[in-house]
Amino acid sequence: MKITVTGAAGYIGSHACLRLLDDGHQVHGLDNFSRSFPRTVDALQKAGGDRFHFTQVQLTDQSTTVAALQLHPPEIVMHFAAFAVVPESVKFPLIYWHNNVGATVSLLHAMDAVDAKKIIFSSTCATYGEPDAVRIPIGEDCPQRPTHAYGESKLACEHMMKAWVQSHALADRDRGVVFLRYFNVAGGDHLDRIGEDHDPETHLVPICLRAATGRHPELVVYGNDYPTPDGTCIRDYVHVEDLVAAHIEALKVIPRRETLAMNVGTGIGASVLEVLHACSAAAGRPVPFAFGPRRDGDPPRLVSNPEKIFRLTNWRPARSSLESITQSAWRWFAK
Repeated sequence: MKITVTGAAGYIGSHACLRLLDDGHQVHGLDNFSRSFPRTVDALQKAGGDRFHFTQVQLTDQSTTVAALQLHPPEIVMHFAAFAVVPESVKFPLIYWHNNVGATVSLLHAMDAVDAKKIIFSSTCATYGEPDAVRIPIGEDCPQRPTHAYGESKLACEHMMKAWVQSHALADRDRGVVFLRYFNVAGGDHLDRIGEDHDPETHLVPICLRAATGRHPELVVYGNDYPTPDGTCIRDYVHVEDLVAAHIEALKVIPRRETLAMNVGTGIGASVLEVLHACSAAAGRPVPFAFGPRRDGDPPRLVSNPEKIFRLTNWRPARSSLESITQSAWRWFAK
């Protein structure tokens, strides 16, 4: 199958490219390297050989996006490219609207230009906002009330794609979209070819590993007085390779003339301190940390209800224990 992957040099997009290449697909990766690295593309080229093509492109530029898709017209698009740092989105909301929504507008126009009809969209649990405790675990029917520009921009993209499908419904019955709403993603490739590498780094697991090796100041744990067993926030962590496997399953269930939303999480939460201790065990050294005040807007517990994706696909999280996540992250980090 011919698949175009946006954000192909980013953390999740690059792992998706690896899995698609390992499965024998032809992959065309798109990225602008604004928050990713050319060395990742080198690793993908090594893994895929002549089945991997890469084009550096700014997706918000519609004409260049159209030209990029015309190079290798896809059967399916996997759309990962986005800015995804919540505090930054609060400080600079227009950047998020321009980058995340603008890129998606260009991409949908480009798909029309090459008659590409199927897209799997990298959405987020941030579209739900801060659910009431009675709505946890969070199902897809939970009201979507995002509280920052990152979540708002992703929800706007969902609305836009619904309109895109509906606008073609009478003329073309094959268009369809899957929204995969991620929870917390971590870990790395099981062969250590690539791993989690952001600039700036804002994710808990790599920050813990950096702190353990002295490459980052001591970790600040924001709040230890939440109504949870150890007082720190609980989140639902899924291994990046399990997340990618959800995209592979999504390929099989893309609807016709419809959109389909599915959460991707384990349904099991882990606290900040549990993640910290797992990182210490994986690295074989302590993670220095100190408690700080709570951050505004941090809910005590965010855990998915993955029943829908379990029911509609064969997907099950196979590598998403804290041990598997942190050990895979550490192997790549140490390498």
